[in-house]
Amino acid sequence: MAHAQRASLDVPALPLSSAIAELGRQAGVEILLNAPGMEGRRARGVQGTLPASIALAKLLRGLNLAARQVAPGVFVISPVQPRVQKPVGSAAPPPLVGAEILVSARRRPELDEDVPLLVIHRAPEDLQRKAVRTLADLAKITPGFVATGQTTNATPLLVMRGQRRSISDENRLPLVVYQDEVPLPNQAALTPLYDMASIEVLRGPQGTLFGRNTTSGAVLLRSVQPGSGVPSYMEAEAGNYGLFRLEGAVEPPAQGPFSLRITGQRIRREGYTHLLSGGRADNAHSEAIRAILRFAPDSPLRSTLSFDMLNANELGAASILTGVYEGGSARSPENAPYYDCGSGACDIDSYYDIQKTLGRRTSQSGIAPRFQRRFRALGNVTEYGDDKLLIRNILGWRTTQVFYALDGDGTPLAINDSTTRSALSQWTEEFQVQGRAGALRYIGGLFYLDSAPTGPFLQAVSRYVRPDNPPYTIATYQHFRSAAIFGQVTFPIAETLVADVGLRYTGEWISGCSLRSTTAEPESRRACLAEGGSAAEARSRRLTWTLALTKRLGEHSIYLTSRRAFRSGGSNSPALAGSLSPYQTFKPETLTDLELGAKGRWTLGSLTGAYTAAAYVGFYDKVQRALFPDIDYDGDGDLSTDPITLYINSAKARIAGLDGDLSANIGPRLHITLSGSWIDARYTKVIAPAALMPLLGSDPLHNRFTYMPRFSGTVSILREIPLAGTLGQLDLSADYSHVSKIRFTERSAETFGSQPGYGLLGAAIAWRGPGGLPLDIEIWGRNLTDRFYASGGGTLNPAYAAGSVITGPPRTIGIRLRYSFE
Repeated sequence: MAHAQRASLDVPALPLSSAIAELGRQAGVEILLNAPGMEGRRARGVQGTLPASIALAKLLRGLNLAARQVAPGVFVISPVQPRVQKPVGSAAPPPLVGAEILVSARRRPELDEDVPLLVIHRAPEDLQRKAVRTLADLAKITPGFVATGQTTNATPLLVMRGQRRSISDENRLPLVVYQDEVPLPNQAALTPLYDMASIEVLRGPQGTLFGRNTTSGAVLLRSVQPGSGVPSYMEAEAGNYGLFRLEGAVEPPAQGPFSLRITGQRIRREGYTHLLSGGRADNAHSEAIRAILRFAPDSPLRSTLSFDMLNANELGAASILTGVYEGGSARSPENAPYYDCGSGACDIDSYYDIQKTLGRRTSQSGIAPRFQRRFRALGNVTEYGDDKLLIRNILGWRTTQVFYALDGDGTPLAINDSTTRSALSQWTEEFQVQGRAGALRYIGGLFYLDSAPTGPFLQAVSRYVRPDNPPYTIATYQHFRSAAIFGQVTFPIAETLVADVGLRYTGEWISGCSLRSTTAEPESRRACLAEGGSAAEARSRRLTWTLALTKRLGEHSIYLTSRRAFRSGGSNSPALAGSLSPYQTFKPETLTDLELGAKGRWTLGSLTGAYTAAAYVGFYDKVQRALFPDIDYDGDGDLSTDPITLYINSAKARIAGLDGDLSANIGPRLHITLSGSWIDARYTKVIAPAALMPLLGSDPLHNRFTYMPRFSGTVSILREIPLAGTLGQLDLSADYSHVSKIRFTERSAETFGSQPGYGLLGAAIAWRGPGGLPLDIEIWGRNLTDRFYASGGGTLNPAYAAGSVITGPPRTIGIRLRYSFE
C-alpha cells in the first residue's frame, strides 16, 4: 500500500543522502538507501502537498533509482536494474555484496547494522543457486546451524549454539521455525522451502519479542507475498536418482484491494540407501500447495490470509549398523538369541560382520522405514495503522499427521524396532502494538499457544522381543499451553548510541496421560485414562529479558547484548515407580548469555564488502538431558512403569564461541563470501542425583555436547559474465563447506558414535535471460566429490548393543529451468 497520507513538503535540491533524510523528516516516514556509491548524487527538489511515495518518485527522477514501500511508513531506495541483468524469476536482482540488507529480527523491517544480534539473511537468489529445498540444505551453507534427523529423518533436529531438542519431546524446543510469523510445530519443520522471499537465521536466545521463548535461536521463513512484484513463474528440475521437481506460482491481476498468489510444488526422487530386503530408502514423494490472499484497501487497514498444505508418502532414512557394544547390560542370558545363538546371521555380532562386506549405503533393516506426512496450515496477519502506531494480530493454526516406521538397530533382529503414529493441532494467537514516540520505538503484546493431540499418539515398540518380553505400546497424550506478555523499547542515549530494553513473562503448562501396555492401544487421552494410564502435569513460569547497546559509527556498528531465556520443565512418562519415582518431573533449564558484535560495510580502494562478527558466552543451569535406563532399572519388577526415555536436570554448563561473515566485491562482477562458526561447550558441574549417575557414563563432567561441530565454515564465490547483445548473462558459482568432528552421543569413548570432519563442494552454472527471454537455465551440483558422511545418529546406547547412524545425501546433480511471466 502506498503511503497515501499527504504532507506539506519543501525539500531543496541536495545530495541524495541529505535529501532523503530531509524528506523523511518532513513526511514522517523512514527512508533507507540501498545503493552504495550514490549517496553524493544530487537529487531534485520537491515542493508541495504530496504523499511520500509521489514525493520520492519526483526526488529520484533521472538517478536510475526506484523506491518501494516495505512496511507502513518505511521505504527502500535501490538501483533500477536493466532487464538483461536481472536474475529472471527472482524476487529481486542479486544484491551487491555489502549493500544494505533489511531484516526483521525485531519484528519490523530495518537495517541489519541497527540490530543488536547476529542475523544471517538468505535472499531468493542464494537459495536457488545453492539448491536449497529444505532446512537441511540451508544448514549446509550456514555455519553453526545443524538441521538433520535424529534416529530417523522423521524426527527433525535443529541445533544452534550447542543446544538441541530433547529426543522425543515436541514442545520444549530450543530453536523454533516461523512461517510468515507463525511458529511451526517441530514436525512441520520438515516442510519444503519454495517461493521464499527470504530466510533469516537469528542466533542466540529469542526470549523477548517472538512468540515462543527459545534459548538458541529462530529461523524466519518468509513466503513471497501477492503484490510484492515477484512475477508468476513455472519451474522444472530434473536430476540423478530420478529427481523430477515441478514448481510454479500464479498471481492473477489484482481485483481492487484484493491480490492473490497460489504456488505449488511436486517432487519425485528415488532413494539414496539400498535396503538389503529390496528397494531404496531416503526417497522423495510429495505435493505441496500454498495460497495467499491479501486485502489492502486505500486505508490504514490491511490483512493477509494464507493456506499451506503438504502430503508426503515416502521411505525415510534407514539405519546403517556401524558398531556393536561389547559389554553392557544388554548382553544378558535372557538376550542370548540376539548375541550368542551360535553360527550364522542370528545375532548382532554376525550382522555386524555382514555389514562390513556391504556397501556403505546399504542397510540390513528388517522393516521398510515408511514415512508419511500430512500437514495443514492457516495463518492470518491483520494490521491497522502506520509506522507511528501499528496494531497487529497474528493468528495461526497448524496440524500435523505423521506415521513412520523405524528399525533403529539396522538388522532383521527385533532389538529396537518401532512404529509411531501422531496427530497434533496447534493454535497460536499474538496481539501486538508497535510504533514510535519521538525518538523512542516500542513494541508490546500478548502471545498464546495451545497444542494438543487430535488423534492417536501411539508408539509400538519391539525391544529384545522374547516370550517374557513381548512387544508393547506407549501412549503419550500431552496438552501443551504457553502464554506470555512482552514488551521492548529502543531509545537513543546519545547521538549515535541506542539502547534496547525488553521484558517477557511466560507461563507454560504441560498436562496429559501416558501408558505403557502390552495389550491396550488407547487412541485418545480419555481412553488412555480409562485404560489405567497415569496423569501428569508440570508448570513453568519465568521472567526473561533483553538488554542491548548499539553504537553506530557511520556504516559500522558495535553492539553489546545480554539475554535471559529458558526452556520449560516437564514430566516423564509413564508413571514412574521404585527408585525412579522421585524423578517424575524435571525443572526448567535457564540460560544467561552475553554477546559482543560488530557489523558494517567496508571499502578498500576498488573493493567493497560487508562483515559481521560476534563473540558470545552463555551459562546454563539445570541442563535437561535424556537418559535410557535398562529394563527394570527401578527394581520394582513391573515393566509397565519403565520409561523408554528419562529426562532429568543433569548439570550446569558454559558455552562460548565466535560467529562471523566477511563478504567482498572484487570488481563489479566477482563476489566472495566467507563464513565461520567456532564453539566451545563444556559441563562445569554435574547435579544429577547419585542414583542416576551410572546412566551418565564413566566421566559425566567431561561428556560432550552432541550434534555440535567445534568448527564449521563456508566459502562462496559468484562470477557474473555479461554476454553480448541479447544473449543475457552467465553466473558461475561455487561453495565449499567444512565441519569438524561431530559426536552423536555424549559418551566420548564410542568411536562409532561420531562423524569425522568432512567437506562438501557445490557449484552451479546459470544462464540468465538468453535471447532477452525471462528465462533461467541452471545446472547445479551438490556434494560433487561424493563424500560419504553420517548426518545423524541412530541407536547409540549400550542398552541396545547396536550402534547405527543415518547417512547424508551422496553426489546430486540437476538442471533447472525457470520461466517468469513478466
